[in-house]
This record gives sequence, C-alpha cells and structure tokens, in this order.
Amino acid sequence: MTWQSVARKDFRDAVRSRWLWVLTGLFVIVFAVPPIIAFVLDNGGNAGQNTNQYISLMEQGTAILIPLISIVIGYAAITRERESGTLKLMLSLPHSRDDVVLGKVLGRSGVVGISIVIGFVVAAVILLLTSLHFKVVDYILFALLTLLLGLVFVGLSVGISAIAKTGRRAMIGAVTLYIAFLVFWSALANLVASLLGRYAGMGIPGRISTMLFIRLLNPITAYKTLVNSLIYPSHVDARVVLFDGLIRTTVASVLGNSLPIYFSDVFVLVYLSFWLFIPVAIGYSVFRRTEL
Repeated sequence: MTWQSVARKDFRDAVRSRWLWVLTGLFVIVFAVPPIIAFVLDNGGNAGQNTNQYISLMEQGTAILIPLISIVIGYAAITRERESGTLKLMLSLPHSRDDVVLGKVLGRSGVVGISIVIGFVVAAVILLLTSLHFKVVDYILFALLTLLLGLVFVGLSVGISAIAKTGRRAMIGAVTLYIAFLVFWSALANLVASLLGRYAGMGIPGRISTMLFIRLLNPITAYKTLVNSLIYPSHVDARVVLFDGLIRTTVASVLGNSLPIYFSDVFVLVYLSFWLFIPVAIGYSVFRRTEL
C-alpha cells in the first residue's frame, strides 16, 4: 500500500528537519517541569497525595497546548506540497489522493504521538522519584487521552489542509476552529439552550442537558471531562465541573446520581473520535475532486 510510503517519507522529513527533536524537547519540558516544581521541590509536602494531583495540575495546560501544537504540525501537510509543486510529482508516482491524505495523517500523527509518549515517560520517571503514590492505570489513561487529543487535532488540521489551496488559508481555518472550541463553544451551547427555552418552551432539565450535550461535542471539552472522570469521585461530578458558578448546583440536581448513556465516558470518547475521522473524510472528499 503506497500510503505507507507517504507516511514513512513524511515522518523521515520531520526527523531530518529536526521537527521531531524540537517537539520531543518541548513535550519533555511541558510534562516534566511542572512535577519538578510542584512535587520534587516541595520538600516532602506532598506526602499522602497521588498522581491524580499531577493529572489535575496538567489538565488545563494540555487541553490548550496539545491541540495548538498539533495544528502547527498538521496544517501545511498537503498545502505545502501543493504550493511547492511536489504534490503533482507525488501523484505522478503510484500514489493516489487517498494515499496522500492517509499517509500525511499517519506521518504527522507519528511525529506528535512519539513526542507525547516520550514526554510522559520522562514525567513518569520524575514522579516516581517523589513521595506521590503512583497510580499506574490513571496515569496511562491520562497519557492515552492526551495522545488521542493530539491525534484528533492532527487529523482535523490535515483535513483542512486537504481542502485549503494555500498554507495561509489552512492555518487561518485551523486556528479559527481552535479558537472557536476554546472561547466561543460554551457560549454557543448557552445560546442554543436559551433559545430553546424562550421559543420552544423547553424546561430547565432539557436546557441543561442540551448545554451539556453541545459542550461535549467540543473535542477539547470532551478531553477535559474524560480526564476529570479519572480524578473525580463520580462521572457526574466530572460533568458538573464543566460549568461555572451557581449553575453547578442546578446541573448536579438535573443529572442526579447517574448519567444518561449519551453522557457516558464511552459516548464522550466517540464524540472526541468524531473529530479525528470526519474532518479527514471531508478533506479527502474535497481533495479528490480538486483541480491541482
């Protein structure tokens, strides 16, 4: 399969250009420096704590930084080849357009994935040197969720790169979507719930459920609530903390003691994975019909 050749070449190019080494160094700093400051230099003040404190410390930062770095790695995957003219040469070889898209996704995912894994391994070694109780399963799940978040935004940015005609347009599209996820998505959820209450007569339980469902469709929020499920005593608590202020009490009373299946971790994982496969499929669908 020629997509394997595209993926290998893309990965080797990242190694030759030192992107892999720079990214690995960055992730080692991101994952290793906080535990050094918070736990190693704490002079034993973290006795009785466990690695869930590390997960809680890192959650917000990884939710912001990992998608942004993945976009930087992926947004020009195809547009750079198009602008340099090498895309036509690539397609003149025994590579189809689906080989190019799939190979680029896998190649860029390999760069991001290996860097994240190394960062987590180094951080684990440091955490083992502290007095924290190392919860192996929770730590591995946190690492896997963070890895998935990175791959999701690689796929999303490569999908946009397959659609855009220039690297600039791809960057603008990917960053705009990232900002929408980070800043405006919750406001959109609140607006939809408010309109349903005003014009459709939906009650408070229905509006709360609508707000939560729309928020969980955001890949960054989906990641955060899955991580929260590792560190909070119940999955209900992991959903409630997505809301701010006094509304948390209302959300908790609406959700009760158990979650509907469409708010469960399994379904949230599906919502998160949606952003890996669908943008790539849409990007390929447009790319295969595009005149080069």
